[in-house]
Amino acid sequence: MKSERKRVLAFGTHPDDIEIGCGGTVAMLAQRGFEIAHVILTSGEAGSDRTAPWEAGPMREKEALEAAKVLGAANVEFLRYPDGLTGFTREMKIDIIRIVRRLKPHVLFVHERNESSLGHRVASELVLEAVQAGSGPWFQEAGGEPWSPELILGYEVWHPLGHYELAVDISATLETKLRALACHRSQTAAVRYDEAVRGLARWRGVMSLSGGDAEVFEVIKASQISFCCFAQQE
Repeated sequence: MKSERKRVLAFGTHPDDIEIGCGGTVAMLAQRGFEIAHVILTSGEAGSDRTAPWEAGPMREKEALEAAKVLGAANVEFLRYPDGLTGFTREMKIDIIRIVRRLKPHVLFVHERNESSLGHRVASELVLEAVQAGSGPWFQEAGGEPWSPELILGYEVWHPLGHYELAVDISATLETKLRALACHRSQTAAVRYDEAVRGLARWRGVMSLSGGDAEVFEVIKASQISFCCFAQQE
């Protein structure tokens, strides 16, 4: 009997967060046959000094679609919450519960819980509260059957993790990550995120003794067998 394909769901506050924080790991899992989906909470319409918000949002969504294709994501959803999150509502929580129950991810990526960006912290809290609520018989108005991912990992963006539990060698997919990041032209034209990403990946690789380039994660939830997807393959 053919085994079920594992599913990955990555949440980002802004259109480029997934590429920066976990793009190398997502690309690696896509290459190993995992089904990849991205959910972008805001369109990042406030993230451009040169473009009006009503133009920046659609532009950044288009960039996110291009980047997701590079990483191997087959599904990208935009929730279009206002950029600059400072809190969330019950309705927003129900949105996330619906998505998690519908997509049924085995692995879930989200911002680490202590990020320096308020918007990122709010997004992390929203997603994690929704995942917890959606794992049981509560919130029946969200529909679907209860679901809980096997593995939940928090990734770093603006604030490097002071403590992490998992380092993933992305030497084989670093260039894929950088190609995906380059799709976000509205952001990389002003700031050389590629240099920061390459430097951090190398530093993480050296300091974690992975032997190459690495991404590191806060392990928010894990099962005994959930780490097998990160084992080195010959």
